[in-house]
Amino acid sequence: MTDPLTDERTPTTAVAVGRIDVVRSRPVPPFPGTGLFAIPLSVRIAVSVWVALLVGVGVRVLIQPAAKQSVIPIYLTGGERWLNSEPLYPPIPGLDLYRNPPGVAALFAPLSLLPAKPAAILWRLACVAVYLIGVRSLVRDLLPPLAAQRRAVVWVFAAVLALPAINNGQINLMIAAAALVGAGACARGSWWTAAGWLAFAGWLKVYPLAVGLLCVLVAPRQLGWRLAVMCAVLFALPFVLQHPAYVWDRHVEFVQEMRADDRTAAAGLARAPRDWTVLPRLWFDAAVPRVAQQGVAVAAAAGLAAVVLRSRGYMNALLLGLLWIVLFGPATESNTYAVLAPAAGAVAVGSRSKWVLACGWVAGGLLLAAVVRGSFPSDAAVKLIEVQPVAAGVLLVGALGCRAGSVSDRRISNSGRSRSRLAEASSHPR
Repeated sequence: MTDPLTDERTPTTAVAVGRIDVVRSRPVPPFPGTGLFAIPLSVRIAVSVWVALLVGVGVRVLIQPAAKQSVIPIYLTGGERWLNSEPLYPPIPGLDLYRNPPGVAALFAPLSLLPAKPAAILWRLACVAVYLIGVRSLVRDLLPPLAAQRRAVVWVFAAVLALPAINNGQINLMIAAAALVGAGACARGSWWTAAGWLAFAGWLKVYPLAVGLLCVLVAPRQLGWRLAVMCAVLFALPFVLQHPAYVWDRHVEFVQEMRADDRTAAAGLARAPRDWTVLPRLWFDAAVPRVAQQGVAVAAAAGLAAVVLRSRGYMNALLLGLLWIVLFGPATESNTYAVLAPAAGAVAVGSRSKWVLACGWVAGGLLLAAVVRGSFPSDAAVKLIEVQPVAAGVLLVGALGCRAGSVSDRRISNSGRSRSRLAEASSHPR
């Protein structure tokens, strides 16, 4: 018999125990072979995709100017201004505005001392390293036990759909990585590790703390106070690295800048946020006021929190938190959707429910279309602006059905294995 989720073939033997027949199973290795051929083809394909993408991005970074297809020069400028005790948020000639919290400028201060290309390569390597750890934690700690082919699909989704963030060095890749590692640590019960990574995600851009807060709803006593402590430590860290008065002024400057950065109505469509508000703007030529957008964001947060409270799963907290970031967060851009790459893979393969799987594949296909579209000049006829929020909406539908479709934290599969061990133990009475 073959399990549709794990693809394990398990011959069964009935053993009589009193009046109950207990079925014992012995897994049969599904991938016989030696050497390289002992590794499943799907795994080899996933590794090849990762190697090809990373080599391609590395070569592009080496041969093109540092500012080409990259936001890292903006971060490095913030680091230089931090070292020189200058304001962080004035316009940068030839570049976009610096919009991250002051602590991120402190993070990039050491890299700003290096030449631009080595700094860009080191930052990308750091992001990819943590991201790989995060995807591994997703597969190992959050998803049910999966067949090798399904695990490979998660890894391919995580690579291809995150390519824009890897390519331009967006901090969103580190945010996704921190959320993945933190949620996985929650599932393992490593509470301080979880609190540190979830707080770090919020420290990088504030609103990604949503993932951590949803995880707190699952384990409030174990995680809540630890997350508060780590947030306080990270908030205080910049005050240790620079003059406290300068750091405080930069936080005031950051708050003022975020309040003034209203791209919902005043900006043209090219600068409009890529969250749910872009859909009425495209389909009905109606801009959503900022107050209404904030109200919807609060209502959505309350609704998703209720879902997590009911499901009590870290996988649900991770999925819904990442979806809230892109659909209802205050500063969604096209590259922000890279945070959904592993989530789309998880929904596409981590369930026995066909409609949940369909939601994952449809969302992944739409996100892939946006990635392919972004590889061509921005003035091309087909814009596909609405594709990403639609994909996030489809993925949200699948994520809401994950509980019924067996996509949850590892606790469910552990309980199933516990019942199997009890049944097997009962076949050997003492």
